[in-house]
Amino acid sequence: MGDSDSEGTTAALDDVAYLSRSPNRVNILAVLADRAVTRRALAEHTGTSRTTLDRIVNELEERGWAERTADGTYTATPQGTHLQREFQSFRNSVLAIRRLGDTLEWLPTGELEIGLEHFADAVVRRPTHDDPVETVDLMIELIQEATHHRALTHLVPPVSLSEAILDGVESGRLTADGVLTADSVDFLREAPDRRRRWASIADAVDGDLFRYDGTIPCNLWIIDEAVLIKKSGPDSIAEAYGVPIVCRNEAVLDWANQLVDTYQAEATQVDLE
Repeated sequence: MGDSDSEGTTAALDDVAYLSRSPNRVNILAVLADRAVTRRALAEHTGTSRTTLDRIVNELEERGWAERTADGTYTATPQGTHLQREFQSFRNSVLAIRRLGDTLEWLPTGELEIGLEHFADAVVRRPTHDDPVETVDLMIELIQEATHHRALTHLVPPVSLSEAILDGVESGRLTADGVLTADSVDFLREAPDRRRRWASIADAVDGDLFRYDGTIPCNLWIIDEAVLIKKSGPDSIAEAYGVPIVCRNEAVLDWANQLVDTYQAEATQVDLE
């Protein structure tokens, strides 16, 4: 049993190595998994030379991943289709790990119900001149152009950002709702200027501002189609200016909305008084 498992693992790793050593192999299998095509069309679509393409298609056939159909076109077999899908997911997960680096720890692993492959296009927006205000400027720019904003956070937003939110909701352009931790709400209550501003925001959004008395898994904002995630630590002031992960993937957006919904359902509306 052990030898058989070892042989199977070696063969599986050989398959992964075969694909990963050549972008042409990956691209050709991806096209074949999507539709049936002639070799000529496949060469034109992938930009692969005919000699290279013929060799790769023959190899894919030998491995049982591609086949020639009755009308002379080529397509992926069920094995090839599943392999391409899983390999693409794995490749995107590795890409996400490389892109996010040490910011991976900001993701709420325990409540991340989607795979890392969905973060393959995420960007870590680090200030170009080590100026933390650039991050706030980015969020303000997004808010000023947005029609919807949601939040799940323990961070206290800078004054300029909260003013941008207030301007948007009072003008009727921006809908907003959010979940703040008890500590954040208490901080806003004790700061007269901030208290008045956030009371106005809560009033403008018809009470869709909530207080959560437990611990939240991450700091997260949804601004239209963009999802922003920031480091979650003990310093709610300094970290409000921190670097965000920005992702516009549809699966990430759906997950983020569900996460806010979950915590909002367990929270209580902020008392305007």
